[in-house]
Amino acid sequence: MHPILFKIGSITIYTYGVMVALGIFFGSLILVKLAEREGIPREDVVDTAFWSVVAGFLGARLFFFLYNPKYLQPWYRILFIWQGGLVWYGGVIFGALTAIYFIKKRKIPVWKFADIVSIALSVGLGFGRIGCTMAGCCYGKVCHAPFALVFTNPHSAAPLNVPLWPTEPVSSAANFLIALVLYLLYRRRKVPGEVFGFYLILYGIFRFLIEFVRATPKEILGTFSNNQVISIIMVATGIAIVFYRRKRAEEV
Repeated sequence: MHPILFKIGSITIYTYGVMVALGIFFGSLILVKLAEREGIPREDVVDTAFWSVVAGFLGARLFFFLYNPKYLQPWYRILFIWQGGLVWYGGVIFGALTAIYFIKKRKIPVWKFADIVSIALSVGLGFGRIGCTMAGCCYGKVCHAPFALVFTNPHSAAPLNVPLWPTEPVSSAANFLIALVLYLLYRRRKVPGEVFGFYLILYGIFRFLIEFVRATPKEILGTFSNNQVISIIMVATGIAIVFYRRKRAEEV
């Protein structure tokens, strides 16, 4: 793949960083547009999104180095997010806590905001996984099928010259597809909050399945990864939210 997009003198532009930036850009556009439809002030949305993204990156980066301390040389490398190395649930935890703070402070409608964030987040992750494909991070297990990916660039994070499951491009496509499905559900939703619930269900199911062919440590009973345990929790929470929100709507 192409970890380095191009160089200008001593400045190196990493493809991963560019894709992440595009994900933030397009995700933010979608978020602001849908917020206008929901009647949520643009300033509140922008502030919440900006600081949630910042906190999310810090959390994702922190969790990556907690799992991979050998890469923390020198220590300030934690700031080099354009080089890849993010753990998604670290970002979700930190980003969600920050969002909750702003939602309460600005009195933003929780369920409406959660619905539109789900769509924007899926689009952003779709671009982010393109960056993973280029950088070679989040790579799959060895695979000898015709569709296997083989990384040859010495700057790639994946093992070189080994056929691997194409987990990164599959994840990118899945996130874009989830975004489309969520948007269609959003246009026909019965009650605010159910789109967010379906996001947890859809992404949780996909992440649980893709983990079987990702080269991540299977620390639970030697079969499941930590991500899969979190995915199960996501699916269960999503189902509970959908039922809860629809029941509340019927009561009203």
